Amino acid sequence: MVDDLQKEARKAFDIVFDNVTKVRGGKPSLVARYVTTGIYGHPDALETAKRDMISQIQSLGLFQNIDILFIGREELIDNWVSSYSGVEAALPMQASATLPHIAGVEESYLVIAKASDYVTNLLSSPDGTIRNQIFEENVRHFLGAENPVNTKIKETLSDVNGKTRFPVLNNDVTIVSPDVRVQGNTLHLNNYQIVNGCQTSHVLFENRDELTDDITLTIKVVETADEDVFSELVRATNSQSKVEETQFLSLSPIAKRVESYFNTFDGQDGRLYFERRDRQYVGRGIPAIRIITLHNVAKCVASMFLRRPDLAYRYPKQMYKTLGETIFSDSNKESIFYAGALTLYRFHLLASNRTIPQNTKRLKWHILPVVAALVAGKNVPRINSRQIDAYANVIVEKMITYNEETVEIFRDAISKFGDYESTTNDRLKRQAVLEGALAQID
Repeated sequence: MVDDLQKEARKAFDIVFDNVTKVRGGKPSLVARYVTTGIYGHPDALETAKRDMISQIQSLGLFQNIDILFIGREELIDNWVSSYSGVEAALPMQASATLPHIAGVEESYLVIAKASDYVTNLLSSPDGTIRNQIFEENVRHFLGAENPVNTKIKETLSDVNGKTRFPVLNNDVTIVSPDVRVQGNTLHLNNYQIVNGCQTSHVLFENRDELTDDITLTIKVVETADEDVFSELVRATNSQSKVEETQFLSLSPIAKRVESYFNTFDGQDGRLYFERRDRQYVGRGIPAIRIITLHNVAKCVASMFLRRPDLAYRYPKQMYKTLGETIFSDSNKESIFYAGALTLYRFHLLASNRTIPQNTKRLKWHILPVVAALVAGKNVPRINSRQIDAYANVIVEKMITYNEETVEIFRDAISKFGDYESTTNDRLKRQAVLEGALAQID
């Protein structure tokens, strides 16, 4: 008996057969994807099975290209994001040079282009705003026109003699793309990212009406789809200016997934904005209380789920050293970051309107795990386990909407610390404070 899958396969075969004269090279290509919402850890058994499958298909001699991949949650999210953020552009070049072969890089060029063409063709979106999505892989957002470095760039553009020296007075812009083509004097880019030159690009865009044809800039263009090469480029090109080591965590897979997860709550009362990159939401009219930084979301996880509020309170460098790999592990669930951030947001709201005492603010990192214990239980599952999702979602359900029950939860949590006003800063550096509060929960 022929099932539906076999019928569909036959239809596909017939279409290929009917159009065989149109197939480039006389042979079709085979593309197969196995998709799961779990995290694909490249187990030996599956990787071996994939290699065997490819070998068997190659032995048939029917296909010119064979592309078989396993797609996990991380790749699925990346593909989803690229489906709405991909851009194409063409840039006229004044001069270009092909760079020598580099391991892991398909092609690379050194390009000289007019600053005005760069702004118009690569930076500007159809509605006249700057394409923010092309800076997603940059460790920092635009630091503002008042930033000393950016002020200096603007002064160079305004100086009659200085502007012609712009390409030698400013660092190169570095662009990475999986698809780079050079046709004549035109550079074609697809799904590109500006990994270095965010500040220069924004200053040029802000002053686009003042750009004359004698202002040029140097652009380094790299074509690669290799994630390791990509990460190395980001780190290397940002090493010339002061960038904290922890800022590179913004490029980790889990940080990108968390950003996408936060965005799924758009339009809800619990909508928060995860500031994966510095100053990401500046000038967008978003209340500061709804923006949570990468640094604070890491503190939330350390406090609420790893129960180390002492590190979040006074020892952030030690927190990253001790817990950094655990907090930003690729196997973690996105829900723990949102649950912690949402609880912190509710705490800030209640303290700011004096519903709970304002002098409890210094206790906030210790209050988070107590709230979690009151709401979801004292036993916290491992943060990369399936059970942690259910645990975190119980917290989210209680915190997503403001009501009297939410207020009572925080008041109950505060009461577990007894005479908290007499608790010294030195004591808050010790785990004994949290242990004492948790001991009062049945």
